[in-house]
Amino acid sequence: MNTTEHKAAAAAAGIEWADVMAVYREMRAMESDLVSSQTAFRREAFQELSGDQHGGRAKFANRHAFTTGDAANLSLDTVAAFRGMATADLYSDLAGDAPTLRDADDVMREAIARVVDQAAAADDVETTWTGLVAAAAAADITEQWLRQLVRSGRVRGRKVGRNWLVAAADVAFFQRHPTAGRPRVRAHLVAAPF
Repeated sequence: MNTTEHKAAAAAAGIEWADVMAVYREMRAMESDLVSSQTAFRREAFQELSGDQHGGRAKFANRHAFTTGDAANLSLDTVAAFRGMATADLYSDLAGDAPTLRDADDVMREAIARVVDQAAAADDVETTWTGLVAAAAAADITEQWLRQLVRSGRVRGRKVGRNWLVAAADVAFFQRHPTAGRPRVRAHLVAAPF
């Protein structure tokens, strides 16, 4: 597995490597359990088919039937009935390749994608959205300047219908730092005395 490449991808996505590894380990453990159960199922079915403890002999003895698809010579009916399956389903499970674990790089890419999706979902849930007009008034900046900030990506925003919603936390930054937003709305124009 190319760990350096995956760490760089996680850093580029802005997610913690520890979170990625936790999801990767969980996915790998689930996949390992699934492969183990499928392997045990196949082994037990071959043992029942052959009637001895070494189930591999059944596939070897009937290799022609498993490779050509001629299941007529196999006595799968009783094994399938014992397992509560259709004979064709049991045959397809036994005739296929033995289950294996997926490539580690593929699992890691999927783990990174899951963590990114989880982070986006958590961010979406935690984010309070407010209307652009109200946010501009609260931050004491013009609506046009706030729209420009949204378009440039400095403020998170989304369009719902014809209206823009902006992240309240991003707009609150302008309330704390009044010089951060350029054009400001003036409530009162006071004439300078002459």
